[in-house]
Amino acid sequence: MKAYVVSCVAILSCLVTNTYTRSVRMAEMKASPTRFYTETLPTKTSVVWVKNSEPGNFMPSVANGYIGTVIYSDSIHVSGVFSGESNPKETQIYPVYLYEHAHRARLPSTCAIEFEVAGISGKHSYALDVKEGVFYHWFKSSKLEVEQRVYAHRSRMHILVVEISVQNNMGMPVTLEINNKRGNDSKDIEFTEVDVEEGLKAALGKVNITETKGSFRPEVAMAWTEIPSKLNVAASPDEQNWYFITAIATSLDTKFAPLSEAVSQWSDAIKVQKSLFSTHKKAWEELWNRSTVDIEGNLELSQAVYGSMYYILSSTRADWPYGLSPGGLPGGEEYMGHTFWDQDIWMYPFLVLLHPDLARASLKYRYDRLPGARRVARKYGYKGAMFPWESALTGLQVSPGERYGKSQIHITGDITHAAKLYWYTTKDTHWLRKNGYEIARQTAEYWASRVQYRSDGDTYVINHVMPPDEYQYPVNNSVYTNVVAKLNLEFATKVGKMLGHDVPEEWSKIAEKMLIPFDEKKQYHPEYEGYNLNISVKQADTILIGYPLMYDMDKKVRSNDLNFYEDITNPNGPAMTHSMFAIGWLELGEEKRAEKPFMKNFENIVGPFKVWVEQRNMKGAVNFITGAGGFLQTITYGYGGFRLREGHLEFNPTLPPKSTKMTITGVHYLGNQLKFTITSDGVEITLLARKEIAPYLEVVKDGKKYGVKTGEKLSLSRGKGVVRMLEESAVSSAAPRSLVYGLGMSVMGFLCASIASFAKVSFLG
Repeated sequence: MKAYVVSCVAILSCLVTNTYTRSVRMAEMKASPTRFYTETLPTKTSVVWVKNSEPGNFMPSVANGYIGTVIYSDSIHVSGVFSGESNPKETQIYPVYLYEHAHRARLPSTCAIEFEVAGISGKHSYALDVKEGVFYHWFKSSKLEVEQRVYAHRSRMHILVVEISVQNNMGMPVTLEINNKRGNDSKDIEFTEVDVEEGLKAALGKVNITETKGSFRPEVAMAWTEIPSKLNVAASPDEQNWYFITAIATSLDTKFAPLSEAVSQWSDAIKVQKSLFSTHKKAWEELWNRSTVDIEGNLELSQAVYGSMYYILSSTRADWPYGLSPGGLPGGEEYMGHTFWDQDIWMYPFLVLLHPDLARASLKYRYDRLPGARRVARKYGYKGAMFPWESALTGLQVSPGERYGKSQIHITGDITHAAKLYWYTTKDTHWLRKNGYEIARQTAEYWASRVQYRSDGDTYVINHVMPPDEYQYPVNNSVYTNVVAKLNLEFATKVGKMLGHDVPEEWSKIAEKMLIPFDEKKQYHPEYEGYNLNISVKQADTILIGYPLMYDMDKKVRSNDLNFYEDITNPNGPAMTHSMFAIGWLELGEEKRAEKPFMKNFENIVGPFKVWVEQRNMKGAVNFITGAGGFLQTITYGYGGFRLREGHLEFNPTLPPKSTKMTITGVHYLGNQLKFTITSDGVEITLLARKEIAPYLEVVKDGKKYGVKTGEKLSLSRGKGVVRMLEESAVSSAAPRSLVYGLGMSVMGFLCASIASFAKVSFLG
């Protein structure tokens, strides 16, 4: 076991002023596509749905996929740590009270440090730098400069850091008054402070309430630098620095005692405190260098894209598969930190195209909870795996309302759809055999037990469901639910046979005869059986079968679906709805029609830090990264025109409004990384890198084939084309490469999984 006694020298190093002249000046105080600068902090708040939670504010956040906090808030959240029981209510669901249900546990903040300069007037300014993953607070007078940096270390996942740097040319000592907004004690974890050494504070506790009796009860430990009430700045022109470091560990992530691990992590960070900032920035730089989207000629759009990417990327990591929530990791109260279809349908498509390692973590979260999904299915009398509408730690149903958990069953197919996209992107056969097929098989078993045969019409039906349009409940044969179930059964059948399994014949029979509501006269898809166009719609529903499900239909039908539903969908509904209409119109080549819903996204992005709100009337979740995910799909699958098909990657790029150039770097396909540069003149495709075990690729456009070599640029006119594996006749090793690549990907995935599962626990008890 690691010792947690730390030497006084190491501890005091963070409290005593470090004086030296840095080789670089303080960060520039100006706006850029990746730096959101302001001289005033936001004061707006949103109306939240969950009672006993604070109104949503529009301050930025810092996170690393394991821990996160909203700047200057009194809370820190740890991904995977929840308190409260699974308590779905049959009646009187609303209002929802936070502490009546399983929710992301709150840790009192040790990094909400604010400063004031005593007796000196000057100018305050602030910035969120998403490229660096850092929040800045500056104070500047004629002879005094203060810079505060707050960040969740990207590569040291247990560490949160606040740094304060001062350059004092006033010729006299200066005092900085310090205040940490710790807030009240946590209602979720009863911490006990532990004496370690002078200057170091530590606390240990367990979550108060588990989801179910006997389910795993995580232990949480914190170690942090003691925070003084003031900092005494010497009269010196040299830069003086203070470091306030927090380390957090839990029994989910360590084979050691969490307290020992937290103090050890803190001690290790203290030893290298002067380089923490640079190593953190380097980790973010590596992430951005692998994949990003750059837009020129439109600063507002570029900032919106970078902000959206940052808020999603900061809430996830490849080695910590504990799910994405609509409100992100830092602000864990709205939607209580639960994982919905928001992860699999709204955020995941961006990740699988540009960050497949992070997409794989989302799938691992689902795979690890298959035992819980099987229990949910058995509860309702079905076979296989029925994924819960809302999931936390155990994979059991944690939705506050029983009707949502019982009836919003499309999520089961949504998760299999995500697995299918990962297979299309990687062709990782080993992953498919070990993980992907298990998701597809067990969900197919569920659908086969959930459908009913209707002899009148010789069809299979799915009755008494709640579709994505939650205004409508209960309904029979939701078109979205039935399509996603059909595709689930088809995928399970196909990959099962490919892997040599005995696949039940009924899967393909049910898929073939699944009732898909369709109005022959009006040539459109009714939302459900018995629907008429006088009924308003909460959010994107039917149009989702065209994208992201990519259900095959005539272009006229696709156009009719978009036309009919655009007029009757609530304009104040969730943010991601606009994105799906924009993608649909772009798919049909209707750029002008796409621009209006695309621009509506900006009504849900609140400045100066580009924070998303669920509804444009300032209601709902903040920071609503579900909306950010939908918006990023508009950029990649809409204006980029990408579609992941079984045998190829399709592209059909268009420039976004008021933009002169769009570069999508790091599109991952079969172990290759591609860059697409789109201008008004055409598209340029560059193969940036290819893993040694990856297959060679070719581009096919307008009937012509083009080989792609690493570092070479291929210039084409705009329009639809595909990237695919080079035909076997051109390179005999193409097929074996695909198999070997799959095995290679599985090794990487195994390593990430091993790290993430270091402390073997059974979530269900």
